Amino acid sequence: MKKLLVSVLLCSATVSVMAQKAKVSSAEENLTKQDLEKAKADIDAALQHDKTKNDAKTWFVDGRVLEAMGTKAKDPALALQAYDAFKKAYEINPDMKDGVLTLNQSMYNIYAVVANAGYAALNEQKWEPALNNFSKAEEVVSFYNKQKNITTALPTDTALIFYTGYAASQAKQTDAALTYLQKAADLQFKGEPALYVILGQLYEEKGDNANWLKAIEQGKAVFPKDKRFNDMEMLYYTKTGKTAELLGMLEKKIAENPNDVQLQLDYAIRLDNLANPRDPNGNDAAKPANYNELIGKAEEAYKKVLAANPSDAIANFQLGALYFNRAVVFNKQLNELDSKQQTSAKAKELQTSMEGLMNQSLPYFEKADESFTAKGASLDASDKQSYESCLYALQKIYAIKNQTAKMDEVKKKLDGLK
Repeated sequence: MKKLLVSVLLCSATVSVMAQKAKVSSAEENLTKQDLEKAKADIDAALQHDKTKNDAKTWFVDGRVLEAMGTKAKDPALALQAYDAFKKAYEINPDMKDGVLTLNQSMYNIYAVVANAGYAALNEQKWEPALNNFSKAEEVVSFYNKQKNITTALPTDTALIFYTGYAASQAKQTDAALTYLQKAADLQFKGEPALYVILGQLYEEKGDNANWLKAIEQGKAVFPKDKRFNDMEMLYYTKTGKTAELLGMLEKKIAENPNDVQLQLDYAIRLDNLANPRDPNGNDAAKPANYNELIGKAEEAYKKVLAANPSDAIANFQLGALYFNRAVVFNKQLNELDSKQQTSAKAKELQTSMEGLMNQSLPYFEKADESFTAKGASLDASDKQSYESCLYALQKIYAIKNQTAKMDEVKKKLDGLK
């Protein structure tokens, strides 16, 4: 009787295992028929049974069913459950060959559903969900392409990598942003120049000057006509104190574009700023050793701009300010003399130099005033600030010359700007 009983028990166990494997087969059949609810019920039964829950085939079929459900509903949660099921299948059997021909399409569908959810979140400026979905989509591709026996690898999506980095940057996750954006840059993504702009800005904020410059150079190489990278390059050289490189770059660009008046003006202003540095608080800093050389080049560049466009408001203002600021230096030296020195030859020399430079600056300020006034309501914030400085300078010069009527006229203009 005991022997017979054992035989009966063994027979029952075999029938149970066969029944559960039949559930896996039934799930596959229902999947083929697109009866997804029945397919899921069958595979869930197999996953709950001790004899089949650790079978790679069971998890593989579960992944296929979940992928079909997620794709149909465009549901990233279901798609990611499918991804987890496929991972479990490979964890159990890394050499799994069953169904490998269908896996490529399934994994692509998972990737597409999750990535599209990321793009939807991105369009709604929901940065964290966008980042999470993009990261998972990238993970799906990476996981699949590392598996054995795959027939065709999923292609690298550089756009997705860029948008993952972009979402991370908007979510203020700098390290993740740098990882993805740099990867997109190294792949020479050509869809968005913003990639290299943002990458450069992040490296600048981090104080990584080497990679900041690298991002600028990568951007220039991929988008040579985008002027933003020239501006970024000039900012880099300015902030890192590499004035020789900056001026050399500008001079090269001027040689290549001799009729670019704006470039010539930018060059003049940069020379002017280098000659008249300011500390972080905006106060005058010590003049550089090559002050006279820098200011001479700036003066020459301003005049070239005005030769091409005599009415340029900024160029007139800047050249007037160049002379005026030098006059202020002589005036300061004059005021520092004691009472006995006020009638000395040195005082007369300082007075003559100061008045000469004031007179030299006056026609440029007056021309700038005329040009700014002509712009009227179209003055932008930057122009308005320059115009205000121009009027203050005119007010001081007219005061020195005792031209009261002109002082009053300038005062009315200043009041109108407030």
